[in-house]
Amino acid sequence: MDEHEHEYRPEYHFCFQPSPDTSTIGRMLRGAIECHVHFAPDIMPRRFNALETVLLAREAGLRAVVLKNHSYPTANLATLVGQMVPEVAVFGGICLEYDAGGINHHAVETEAKLGGKIVWMPVFCARNSINMVRKVLGLEMKGEGISIINKRGKLIPEVDEVLKVVREYDMVLATGHISAPEIMALVDRARQMNLTKILVTHAMSDFLSESILTPDERKTLAKEGVFIEHSAWQVSPTGGKTKPEEVVASIKREGAKNCIMCTDAGGSAHPTLTEGLRMFISAMLRNGLTEDEVTLMVKTNPARLLGLKIERS
Repeated sequence: MDEHEHEYRPEYHFCFQPSPDTSTIGRMLRGAIECHVHFAPDIMPRRFNALETVLLAREAGLRAVVLKNHSYPTANLATLVGQMVPEVAVFGGICLEYDAGGINHHAVETEAKLGGKIVWMPVFCARNSINMVRKVLGLEMKGEGISIINKRGKLIPEVDEVLKVVREYDMVLATGHISAPEIMALVDRARQMNLTKILVTHAMSDFLSESILTPDERKTLAKEGVFIEHSAWQVSPTGGKTKPEEVVASIKREGAKNCIMCTDAGGSAHPTLTEGLRMFISAMLRNGLTEDEVTLMVKTNPARLLGLKIERS
């Protein structure tokens, strides 16, 4: 190791007190809420573990973080990390992968009782995604993948049992990597069951999905009160490489009041949670969104989804 290099040690964060960032973006980061961040250990390489991730969030003044892992529920870990870093509200959730038993309401209810906030429909194990995961990420994924609709295009019965738990515990229903027809069927049924906290994951990304919503479908769902997720990963040069102006145009169509901004950070090749969010905020402001619109998407709307008090900037 070069004499000017220092080994990263998370305990440094406990005593490090950064100078407050007084820039516009620094001010917008303070109080921001991150609803989609990955961490180690995982089946993919990750830059930081859960504690290190939340410590980074604390340094930037973030208000809350939701820890996401494809392979295991995260509510119990979120509770532990939250006790260690009380300045940040830390939440968990569950992905309905094969690892969780698929569309398994028992697993969802346990996660809810432990404080989990978000239920993601199948992600890497979604039938719409599994072959792309094998091809693009090189992961050894077994099985044909999980679909929440049958051959007639109707939702499988297990979905209703999951939605009942989501409704009872006021959780967020997120779409994961399921296909566009599955999303439309899921949202329709969720609305029939009076669910109000619905989030379209990776709204514009076809990186790991064979089928995604069209712009018109996203706009329609947004008008119905469904939140549309846009991530820093999507515009990152190490991620989706989408032009920021395309994301801005999509947000303008859907309405900022119906969108959230997150990072989908955590990958070893990508910016950190806080740098990813800083970059994303900057890109959105530079390409036509107002500070009020960005504040809605990084603070107000995520707070509504997580049941947190709306703080006025």
